[in-house]
Amino acid sequence: MSVRRTALAATLGLVAGVAVAHVATDGFEAYTLESARRLQALRAPVAVPDVEIDFIDGGRARFSAMRERVLLVDFIYTNCPTVCTVLGSVDARLQRGLAPEIAAGEVRLVTITIDPARDTPGNLKTYRARHTADAGGWDLGRIERADELRSVLDAFGVVVIPDGAGGFVHNAAMHVVGPDRKLVAIANLDDIAGIVNTVRDVARKSGHVEAR
Repeated sequence: MSVRRTALAATLGLVAGVAVAHVATDGFEAYTLESARRLQALRAPVAVPDVEIDFIDGGRARFSAMRERVLLVDFIYTNCPTVCTVLGSVDARLQRGLAPEIAAGEVRLVTITIDPARDTPGNLKTYRARHTADAGGWDLGRIERADELRSVLDAFGVVVIPDGAGGFVHNAAMHVVGPDRKLVAIANLDDIAGIVNTVRDVARKSGHVEAR
């Protein structure tokens, strides 16, 4: 192949790559898949599959049956040595930061295991106890059916990949679900104040919780 043809092929390849990247990242507004899913939640909130969750403190409930206006949802597995430990700490801090809203029945923290085969209710209770002595407003649960768990993970944009050592690699964030049970925002774990403000804003717009 001549130098000219090689250069032309390289140029065409670059243009094609840029075009694919443009589509995949919402016209360069999102530069990663993680930021792309967060933009999607803001632009077009997705309805959460109305599956049944088996809670460790007793009882089962579907998302639609939870009386709280706003749900904060995250995903963990108890053997995770890294990001899930951070998630537990974040939940405990949000318990404190949103204590008035939790006490008023406006907000609920919901943690769902991505490994229901091994995460027994006892394991999940131990996980919560490592982070807080107050169980109020923070519920952990399991989705027994694999197809239903998959539908929930897909709706939230959570990617779970076995790591080959008995654990998982997965993305982590705090997911805000509004009164209509649609995913309306995805927040960074290190932005506690931002999460609290987002929750209060969603609740306020739904006609509940006065501005603070």
